[in-house]
Order: sequence, then structure tokens, then C-alpha cells
Amino acid sequence: MSRVSGRKPVHLQMEGGKEPRQIMWEKIRVLRQFTLPQLVGELSGAIHRTSTRAYVNALTAGGFLSLEDNKVYTLIKDQGVEAPRLKKDGTPVTTGYGTENMWRTLRQLGRAVTVQELVAFASTEANPITEITAHDYLKKLTRAGYLTRDRSGRYALIPSKNTGPRPPMIQRCAQIFDPNLGEVVWSKVNA
Repeated sequence: MSRVSGRKPVHLQMEGGKEPRQIMWEKIRVLRQFTLPQLVGELSGAIHRTSTRAYVNALTAGGFLSLEDNKVYTLIKDQGVEAPRLKKDGTPVTTGYGTENMWRTLRQLGRAVTVQELVAFASTEANPITEITAHDYLKKLTRAGYLTRDRSGRYALIPSKNTGPRPPMIQRCAQIFDPNLGEVVWSKVNA
């Protein structure tokens, strides 16, 4: 298993369909004010202390938490249910926004689209999507049974496969993980 970032693939790190950072964020939102040992204790051993400290440090650097007397953290910026996706220095992680935009577009349009239409609707100035990227994503979602493709090359989301707001993830290990379901929905090994 290749781990470029040192992290496990998402399907191996999810607990109950949630990533560790999501679990931490939900607990932080409940506590509002806490010490690191208190937060670690609230997570009941599900997430390692080192991971918890790293995410708390990123949230502090990103302006989501304040630190008083070098030990008490306070939530000062609550962005809602979804855990902030941050790098160690507190800056937002932008990887995956193109995929999120394509998935959101497929869900919202409710009709078949060409590769070119998906690129036009899902691209933003900050996160442009190439036709190659869109074609690859559509092809893989079709292989996983999420989309149909007609003879004219238009792709449509199958209504029963509209599993939720989080996009199915194409993983390096040749499989597709759906974070809405918390499971691998297609694998090259099983294809």
C-alpha cells in the first residue's frame, strides 16, 4: 500500500462512516472549550493523541480555535457540521474540490451531461477542471454503477446512487470508496 502522505487510505481510517477529523470536529463543537487531554479522553481512544494534537494545532493556526494560557482551547469560528479540511499550517486543503464540484453538479442538475458540460458547470476560477479529469471521473463512476452513459456520450446519475453530499472517492488502490455509505463500492480486484 502506497502512502505518500503517511496517512492510511480513507476506507481504512473511517470509523462508522466518519473520518477521524470529522469525529474530532464534532466533539470540539459540543465541548466549545477544552484542554487537549480532555478532548483525547472524550474521543475514548478511537483516535491517537498525536493525531488529535495535530488537528487541534491546525485548527488553531487556521483561526478556528484560540489557545489561552497554553492549555485551554476555545472554539471561536464554527463553520458548521463539516470538519474544516486544513493543512498543518492551518491553510485550507484544496485537493478534491474539483471532484466535490463535479459530484455536486451531477446531483443538482438531475439530467444527463456531456464531459464538456460538466467541465463548464463544475469548474471555478480557483478550481478549474480539465476535460481529461472530468472524463476519467465520469468513466469511473459509470464503472462503479453510479452513472449511465447513453449513445451520444451523455452521463446521468442514477437516482438510487445519489448517496449524499460527499463525492465517491477514486482511490489509488484501484477502488471507489463512498464516504456517504462508509464503504468501498467498487474495486478492480472484484470487477
